Amino acid sequence: MSFSLPLRGFQASPAGSGPVVETAADRLRMLGADVGDGRSGGFALSGPGAAVEARLRGPFPENLVQAGYGIMALHGRSEAQPRPLGVDYVSVLTGIAAVQGMLAATLAQLRGNPVPRVELGADGVAVLAVGQYIAAATADEDPEGYEGLPSTARPPFVSADGIAFEVESFSGEAWQGFWASLGTPERAIARGWRPFLLRYERASAVLPRELHEAAESATFEEIRSIAASTGMHVCPVRTVTDRRADPDAGLPPWTFRPGRAAPPSDGAHAGLPLAGIHVVESTRRVQGPLATRLLSLLGATVTRIEPPGGDPLRGMPPMAGDCSAKFRVLNDGKRIAEIDFKSEAGRAELLDLVRDADVFVHNWAPGKDVELGLDAAAMHAVNPGLVYAAACGWGDALGKQPPAGTDYMVQAYSGVADALTPAGAPPRPTLMIMVDIAGGFVSAEGILAALVARQRTGHGGAVTTSLLAAADALLREPSPAVVDGVFAAADGLLAIVTEDIEALCSKLDIPLPSKDELPDAITKALGTRPVADWEDRLGSIAMPVLRDLGTLVSRHPGRFERNGCAIATSPWIFGGAS
Repeated sequence: MSFSLPLRGFQASPAGSGPVVETAADRLRMLGADVGDGRSGGFALSGPGAAVEARLRGPFPENLVQAGYGIMALHGRSEAQPRPLGVDYVSVLTGIAAVQGMLAATLAQLRGNPVPRVELGADGVAVLAVGQYIAAATADEDPEGYEGLPSTARPPFVSADGIAFEVESFSGEAWQGFWASLGTPERAIARGWRPFLLRYERASAVLPRELHEAAESATFEEIRSIAASTGMHVCPVRTVTDRRADPDAGLPPWTFRPGRAAPPSDGAHAGLPLAGIHVVESTRRVQGPLATRLLSLLGATVTRIEPPGGDPLRGMPPMAGDCSAKFRVLNDGKRIAEIDFKSEAGRAELLDLVRDADVFVHNWAPGKDVELGLDAAAMHAVNPGLVYAAACGWGDALGKQPPAGTDYMVQAYSGVADALTPAGAPPRPTLMIMVDIAGGFVSAEGILAALVARQRTGHGGAVTTSLLAAADALLREPSPAVVDGVFAAADGLLAIVTEDIEALCSKLDIPLPSKDELPDAITKALGTRPVADWEDRLGSIAMPVLRDLGTLVSRHPGRFERNGCAIATSPWIFGGAS
């Protein structure tokens, strides 16, 4: 086998069908497994030295999960109206999580810990996906709500020649310089900075209309030139068709590179599959911290490198005790080492820390690892068995000087914004953190695959993942049912997903209408009763659209623990662990 195909020689047998199973099967195939026909029972993966059974609880139709776990509410915050994403977001993440569970159990068995079974469902994955928002809504200090004001002047912007584009800025100086160069009134520039900066936290942004008017005064090439001169980042909003025409579209989401020969594993560790695995990370924001959080939920010990004085994001409100709720939910339980690795002494300290580690993860800017002398070659010189993981924005897709690889920029370029937008409307990214979450899942998946490769080949190595590759995974064609939508009841919204129109009409006590008349007939019938009545009557095909994320904790207490805020627990249940 090769390091880049860690599951070569393994056979996978999917169970059932649908986006979760199809996502898992596709990814196992890209990792080298021979994927056979579907079967009854669990999803099986077996090969030299390991055999794993995975049970996927459900079914959980995509839009019922989006409705019941706050995703529709978050996606619709900008319009003050919950609405479906339009892509199989939770289903894709659940498929990736299923692969993570199977890789973790495989690694455990190869290391001598018999973990033959893993179980998970879309519900557990969904609460992880919106974990930061749940934490903010349940924080000890000033729990975060939202104003409910439609953000009609939110990004993206449109240039004079009709090109929609996203912008990103990491400094007030770049923001001010860019908009001033476009002739924007100073007052509008100042009023726009704070809501723009907080759009990640709030999933909403109300920006001054003058910013859009300024964008409309220049061509996109003029805007791109001004951005380059002021330190602003811009990216055109592209279609799914545009993305699928790119030469790198459709490639595996991980790039593996084998390293030097590694010493043998130190043997079995009882407990969760990654017990005994030590991960060192130097990451910020969401993608990298989430990746290592997932690894910690699988049993790894994680040491987080922070600058002297700690990560400044620890102080971002709302607070959970002495720490930001949104920071805590991604980093709870990690060890902390404060190191200034920009200094020679700090670099030596970091290299000494990774000397006995299994994984090092960073999401530094392109080229920063080489500039610091902390690239894969430098770390493999002190630890040949290390898995060196880079979680980046664009990978190699946009050259050596790409625009900022952040969530909304990647949504724009990848076609995800287009996929999210109803037909006939101009494409625009969701302001819910989405691609960052998918990027964290893909990064953890790649690290697990590299650990399996290390165990099987006896070599360390490197793995690179990107937000762009994570966004690509979300572009699979959705698979809606005959009835799959959100409808208004007497006192709220209800998502309904079903293939059986006759049974639905019977429960609604209406005659079977024509296909064209069906949506109106459903809406008219639902308007006669409150949501709770219809939930009881319709059963598993319906789900109330949840707006208050804080209520998730009382509804699903087993999915959370408390540490100054509600923190989602592991979505995986492993059976047979020693």
